[in-house]
Amino acid sequence: MTGAADRTTGPTVAIAGVGRFGALHARAWAEAGARIVGLVDPDADRLAGTARAHRVERTGTDLAALLDQVRPDIVVVASDEASHAGLAVTALTAGCHVFVEKPLALSAADAWRIADTARAHDRQVVAGHISRFTAQMSRMRAGVERGAVGRLCALRLRRDFSRAWFLSFGDRVDPVWESCVHDIDLAISFARARVRRVMAMRSAAAGDAAPSVVSALLEFDNGVIATVESAWLVPAAGPGTLDDGPLDLDGAIVGEAEVLGLDGILKQRLVSDALVEWTTAGVQVPDLSLWPEEDGLVGGALRREIGYALAVFTGRREPDLMPLEQACWGVEAAEAIVESLRVGAPVQTARR
Repeated sequence: MTGAADRTTGPTVAIAGVGRFGALHARAWAEAGARIVGLVDPDADRLAGTARAHRVERTGTDLAALLDQVRPDIVVVASDEASHAGLAVTALTAGCHVFVEKPLALSAADAWRIADTARAHDRQVVAGHISRFTAQMSRMRAGVERGAVGRLCALRLRRDFSRAWFLSFGDRVDPVWESCVHDIDLAISFARARVRRVMAMRSAAAGDAAPSVVSALLEFDNGVIATVESAWLVPAAGPGTLDDGPLDLDGAIVGEAEVLGLDGILKQRLVSDALVEWTTAGVQVPDLSLWPEEDGLVGGALRREIGYALAVFTGRREPDLMPLEQACWGVEAAEAIVESLRVGAPVQTARR
C-alpha cells in the first residue's frame, strides 16, 4: 500500500470490477487523492485482495446493494464490457458521477440511455478513452485545432496487440469493441464530427482468428475519412511494451496514427526507438505514454485521464476533453462496423 492510498480527504470512489485493469484503477484513483470506499466484483478472491490493498471495508457482488450501504461521490466502472451500461445507469440513478472504462456501452441505444440518465440526475459521465490523454495525441490534436495541417482531409489509425491476448481474453467481446474503439474515438476527437457511414472487412486468411483482424473505413459528416485497422497478431517474440509496468499484462500494443491535411501531415508511433532495452530477458520497448510508473506512482495518460475526470466531477473543469456526446458517437460507429462486418456492405450509423 502506498502512502497516497492512506489519504482520508478528497472525493469518495467505489469501483465496479476489480480485475486486472480495475485493480490498476483502484491504485491510480487512490494515488490521485480519492478515497476508495467500496468495491464490487463477482470474484471473491480478487475482491478480497483489492480490499486489503486499499483498506476497503464495504465490498460485494451487486453495485445497487453496495450503494444502499455507502454513497460515494464517484463510481468507476471497470467491469466486463456487457455490464457497463447497466452499472453506469445504476450509479447515476443513485446520484453518483461515473467514470466508465471504454467502451461506454455495446449499443448506441444504451450509450444514449446513459447520457439521458446523466442529464436527468445532473451528474457527469467520463468515458475512459485513455488514448485521448497521451501526450502525443494531445499535441497532435492541438496541432489540428490551431490549423497546423490546414483543412483536415483524412486519418489513418492502426493498432496491433499480442496474439496471446486474443487467445486469453480478446474474444470476450467482439474485438471491434476492445481494440478498434480506441481509434474510432481518436478519429472522432480529430475530426470533431459524427461518423456518417462505415465499411468494414475481416481477414478470411486469418481462419479462426478472423475476428482479431479488422479493417474499417469511416466517413464523417464533415467529409473527413478515416481508416481504422486492428490485428491481434503480434507474436510472442515481438518487442514487449508493458512487461515491467504496473499492469499485470505482458506483451505489446503497437499503434500508429497519421493526420493528413491540405497543409501538412502529423504522424505518431506508439512503439518507437526512443527507448529500447536489449537484455538477457529479451528486447523491450517500454511504453512511457499509457500508465508508466513515475517516481513510484502510476503516471502517463491514465494519471492525466483520472485528473481530468476528478476536475470534471468536482466542478473545476467543463467536460471539454472527453465530451459524453462524442463517446456516444463512438459507440454508434463501432456498432455500425460490427453490422457492416455481418452483412458485408456499407452501413449508415444509427442515430436517434
